Amino acid sequence: MKRNLVVVGILLVFGVFVVESCNENGCSKALVSNYNSHESEKMKDNCMDCHSPNGTAGGCFRVAGSAADSIQGDSASHNSVVKLYTQPLGAGELVVSMQVDRSGNFYTTSPVSFGSGLYPAIVSGQGKVRYMPNPTTVGSCNSCHGPINPKIWAD
Repeated sequence: MKRNLVVVGILLVFGVFVVESCNENGCSKALVSNYNSHESEKMKDNCMDCHSPNGTAGGCFRVAGSAADSIQGDSASHNSVVKLYTQPLGAGELVVSMQVDRSGNFYTTSPVSFGSGLYPAIVSGQGKVRYMPNPTTVGSCNSCHGPINPKIWAD
């Protein structure tokens, strides 16, 4: 009985430590981008380098990236919406929808189940839709778009 109490005590202390360390890194902070916000900073970098459990910024992003106004432009596409669907070309279930903020970034800390892959789409402020033809199983959009593949653009 005494041994069980010691084990339970150790587990409780460990649990408090884990929760506190997660809160210190900002993982418990709920963040979702919106048209009117401009708190995000570095358009084009991989957002999840800093917004992760071991990162230096608040909030652990599940999906995040940047959207430009054109494939050549560096201006933010701040009235756009990024959506993730279960099927290609906007078919199937809409899993998540994120507004692009004034800095050109979109993000959410809400849990997203990618399963075998989700199909991204971006809708410009004028209603033009662009679809990514292949599914993605990760939410760090800028880890590919920009350095390897063309940037995400709406118009």
